[in-house]
Amino acid sequence: MENAVYWNGRQVGIECAGRISWFASAPAQAIAAYGAPREQSTAQADAVVARNLAMPQPYDPLRFPE
Repeated sequence: MENAVYWNGRQVGIECAGRISWFASAPAQAIAAYGAPREQSTAQADAVVARNLAMPQPYDPLRFPE
């Protein structure tokens, strides 16, 4: 089950299975207050998303000509 993480009345992350996923807009004070440093920078996360959006070549087992 997921739970919202709030800081000063604003949602700053989501907790699931004991781990907090911080929003990019979460202030450093909120992260420090919960005692968990950010695990992944935004640049790394963007690279993973870009890699996952790659389009594979279409599969045509009969090699039907177009």
